[in-house]
Amino acid sequence: MTGGPHESHELAPQRGPMDAEFRDFLNQHKDELRPVAVAGLLRLCGAGELTTAHVRLVAGSVGVSVRQVWRWLAAAEETGSPEKPERRRFRITEEIIDVLADYRGNVKRAHENLVREALAAGQDPVGLTTLHDAIARDLDPGFMAGLRKGIPAARGFDPAFQRPAVARNEVWEGDHKQAPTVVMMPDKNLSRVWVTWFEDRGTGYVMGWAVTAGSAHRGSVLAAVRASVLREAPYGPAGGRPHLVRVDGGSDFLSRTVRRTFGLLGVPMHKVRSARHKGGIERLNRTSMTRFFADLPRYAKAPLLDHCCRVGDQDPPLTFEAFVDLLRQWVEERNTQHVLERTGMTPLEAWLSDPAEIRPEPSPEELRAFMLESDNRVHKITSHGVEFNNRYYMPEKGVGRIGLELRLRWMPHHDHEIDLYTFRGNRYLGRAFLSNEVSEEMREKVLNDRDEHSAVLRQALKRSAERRRERHLPSTQPELPVSAIRMTEQEARAELEGAAPPAPPRRRAEPYSPLTPLPAGWVRPGQAAAPAPAGPSSEDA
Repeated sequence: MTGGPHESHELAPQRGPMDAEFRDFLNQHKDELRPVAVAGLLRLCGAGELTTAHVRLVAGSVGVSVRQVWRWLAAAEETGSPEKPERRRFRITEEIIDVLADYRGNVKRAHENLVREALAAGQDPVGLTTLHDAIARDLDPGFMAGLRKGIPAARGFDPAFQRPAVARNEVWEGDHKQAPTVVMMPDKNLSRVWVTWFEDRGTGYVMGWAVTAGSAHRGSVLAAVRASVLREAPYGPAGGRPHLVRVDGGSDFLSRTVRRTFGLLGVPMHKVRSARHKGGIERLNRTSMTRFFADLPRYAKAPLLDHCCRVGDQDPPLTFEAFVDLLRQWVEERNTQHVLERTGMTPLEAWLSDPAEIRPEPSPEELRAFMLESDNRVHKITSHGVEFNNRYYMPEKGVGRIGLELRLRWMPHHDHEIDLYTFRGNRYLGRAFLSNEVSEEMREKVLNDRDEHSAVLRQALKRSAERRRERHLPSTQPELPVSAIRMTEQEARAELEGAAPPAPPRRRAEPYSPLTPLPAGWVRPGQAAAPAPAGPSSEDA
């Protein structure tokens, strides 16, 4: 359909030099603009209002010729869709996906199989480049990674939602990190070390950490938990009990001892399915690689000089104590000086400015009781200390307690100290340290306790001797002063008043006369018998 001359003159766009940038924009987005333009022309055509002026206007707006727009319109009327018809090309089908899965995502081997099948069927085989292009168009990189390495690898290509912001101590994340270097231990042997740490997800503060020579274990986790929870020196100022802890599926974090510890603290543990679900601690691990470990001697990932030698692999290693000190400095610097992009503050500033309430942490003694294990066997204090695992430990409160039955508790794999409890009653008696590794302060404390124990015992014995001497004084010294003789109250009053004590009552002078009269025939001892009374004579009778 065409219109009149004046209509074409009125609707025709003004011709002039087109800006080069605008022309490039039209060329890049021509396929995106085509469906919108053709859909409008189809609506005009259906209403009977389509004219050449409309087609010319669309052509000028899209940057194509009028003939090209008429071809677009004809194709849309034929197919019934304003979209650009897809070209006929090679596509990835389910059969090809099955072949790729059989060969673990190996495109070369899958192409060889497709060529064999096509030749056997008498068809032209697809080219390797064509197969690569079709895979790039029809299959995403995550799908191919899943064919090669499995679903966890495919999930690494999936976008993830950003976690909502949390307050301090609301969520902690914990993990192990093996240091890519070796250190010199006190026995002059080289050893790899592991760092176990916890990070607060809300503020990015490294709550606590522990360094373990050899390999990390549950004792490393417990030591890091203790350093994270306590707020007293040398820990803090951050600390307290979190509301949730995220860990991976490592056996150390999921051990019975660690789960019991968090249970007693009232903290639930959440096992994440993949490392990206605890992204905060994983980012800390990556940051430590580039900002701390890479600057240390004997860095295991230093550039290679040849197929077996690296830069600096012959340098003298750090001592274990020096490594721990450098790590402490780096953690303190990160907590107090490094500004996080998501908060705009340092982790310490974010922690101190957060108004969330801090759950009170348990005392150090309670925390140690949560984290210790026991063999539930009877141990005794001997003259060499307490024997455990063929080693002797000197108790800090063992003076005068040789032979006492004990129950031992200890942190797993931390054999430099143990805790002592009475076997009956489970009363805490303090700690015990390796006898050959105690400090001078510990040795001096034990000796002072021994002297104090002897002094207290000596005073008790002296007081007992004085009481015994006083108790046996009348028997050991007969002639005593008046003040030392016991007297009655009456004698004491007479002594104080200066009067002579009353004389004891004397015996009666007259003889004793009983109340009942004596019979006439009785005679008292020492007296003569009384004459018998005279009676009438026989003569008188």
